[in-house]
Amino acid sequence: SISDLNSISMKFAALVSGGKDSLYSILECIRNGHELICCVHLGAPLKVEEESFMYQTAASNVIPTLVEECLGVPLILQQRVGKSVNQSLVYENCKADEDEVEDMYLALKKAKDEFPMIEAISSGAILSTYQRVRIESVCDRLNLSSLSYLWRMHPQRELLEKMLEDGIEAILVKTACPPCLVPSRHLKQTLGSLYYSGLFHKLHEKFRFHYCGEGGEYESLVIDCPIYERRLVIDESEIIVSDDGVGELVIKKCHSVEKNENPKAHTLEPSCESSKLANADEKTITGDRDEISFKVCCLPHCKRATGGLLHFSEIISQTMPQVSPETLEGDKAVEEALEIFELLRYGLLQYGCNPHDVIFVHLYLSEMSHFSNINKHYQRFFGTLLPPSRSCVAVGSNLPGGRRVMLDCIVQIGSGAFMRKRDEGGNYTTSALANDNSPLRQVLHVQSISHWAPVCVGPYSQVNTLRSGIHFIAGQIGLDPPTMKLKEGWIEQLKQCWTNLARILDALDGGSLDNL
Repeated sequence: SISDLNSISMKFAALVSGGKDSLYSILECIRNGHELICCVHLGAPLKVEEESFMYQTAASNVIPTLVEECLGVPLILQQRVGKSVNQSLVYENCKADEDEVEDMYLALKKAKDEFPMIEAISSGAILSTYQRVRIESVCDRLNLSSLSYLWRMHPQRELLEKMLEDGIEAILVKTACPPCLVPSRHLKQTLGSLYYSGLFHKLHEKFRFHYCGEGGEYESLVIDCPIYERRLVIDESEIIVSDDGVGELVIKKCHSVEKNENPKAHTLEPSCESSKLANADEKTITGDRDEISFKVCCLPHCKRATGGLLHFSEIISQTMPQVSPETLEGDKAVEEALEIFELLRYGLLQYGCNPHDVIFVHLYLSEMSHFSNINKHYQRFFGTLLPPSRSCVAVGSNLPGGRRVMLDCIVQIGSGAFMRKRDEGGNYTTSALANDNSPLRQVLHVQSISHWAPVCVGPYSQVNTLRSGIHFIAGQIGLDPPTMKLKEGWIEQLKQCWTNLARILDALDGGSLDNL
C-alpha cells in the first residue's frame, strides 16, 4: 500500500559498467535524495565466447580506478562466468548456475553482506525489458528495491542531450555498427563532439541509428561528471578491429587527477524526496492467520466466452465471518478475503486453471483502510511473478449484505503456463506456444522506481495484454513516479493519472490515449 512507502532516502548500491547510462542513473538517484554506498561491477569473463545480453565488457579493467578514485566509493567486483542461458523476457530463478544473471545475484548478495545498510540497487536500463526484468528479479530475491530512473525517462535524443547538458563527459570505447561508426575515426571521441557535430542525427535519419546506443551501436566510458571527485585520464590505449568491423578501445593504462571545482557542488541538490518499497519475496511472506477452512456451498458465478476466456463476477464470502464482537473491522475484512480467494481457487480448478491464469482483477472494499491488511494475502494467492493487473476501489457500504470485500476477475485459460513457456496448460497453451504471430498474453510489470510511471504498489502489473488486442490496464491514482507521492489537489492528481496512463500506453508499441 502507499503507507508501505516512505519518503526516507534509501542507501543504494549501483550496478556500474563505466558507461553513461549507469553513471547518469547514479546522478538521478542522488538528485532524488538517495545515498550511494558502493558500486558493483560484473567483470569481463576470462574467455569471451559470446556477447553478453546483460553487461558491457569494453573498458572493464578501468572500473576499479573509476569507482574507487573518481567516485570515491568501495567497489564490489564479481568475475562473470555465466552465459545467457535463459533468453526469455520472463526470468525465473535459473536452476542452473550457468546463467549470467546468477552472477549478478552473487555480486549483489556479496554487496548486501558487506554493506547491510543497502536498501536498493540502481541500474541504467533505458528501454531494455530484458535487462530490467532480470535486475528486478534479483532485487526481489534479495528484498531490495530497484531504482531505474532512466527507464523511458525521455526519448533517446532528448535523454542524450540531457546527459550532456548535465555534465556527462564520455568517450566511445566500442563501436559495433559499421559503416555508421568507424573505429579508427570515432573511438576515443567524446559523445558530445559526435552528437553536436550532427553525426548521430544523420545516422539516425539514414540508418535509424539509436542516439543512446540502445541497439548496441556503441559503448561508452565516462571520464568526468558532476558526481566524480576526480577526473579519469586515459594514458595509453590501442584500437582493435575485428573482421566484421567491430572496434574496441583497449585501455592499457589510466589514472585519475584532481578536479579544479567541487565535484558535487552543482546539479545534485535533491529535487524531491524519494521512496522505499516494502518489497518481499513471495516465498517468504507469512500471514498472521492460517488459510481458513470452509465448505463450498456454491461455485462463483462464471461466464465463459470463446477462446478460453472466463469472467468470474461478484465473488463474496458465502456467509458473514463468524468472529467475536471484539474483532477489528480490518480483521473481519481479511477473513472475508481469505474465503474469497479459496472460492476463486475452487472455481478456477473447475476449468483447469490456477491463479497464474488470471489477467485482471477488480477488488472492491468497503473501506480503503482494509487494503494493507488484505494485500499480503492477495500477494500470497497471486504471487509476484507476472501477476494480473488490478483495480482496487472503495465503495462504502454498498457491497451485498454489508460485506467488506468483493472480487471480479478475468481469466485466460492456459495463459499462465504460456507466459512461463511451459506446455502444461492444456490445449490453449499448446496452441499458443505454436503460434509465432499473436501471443496469447503479454505482461508489462515494471517494479523499478523511475521517472516513467508509478511502480506497482503491491503485487499487480501495469498492463496485461490479451491476444495482442485488448490491454487490461491497472487502476491509476495521481502518484508522482519518482517520489511515489500523491499530487496536491484532485485536479493535479487527475492530470497525473492521465500522464501516467499515457506513458504506459506509449510503452505498448506506440499506443496512445486515442486507443482508449
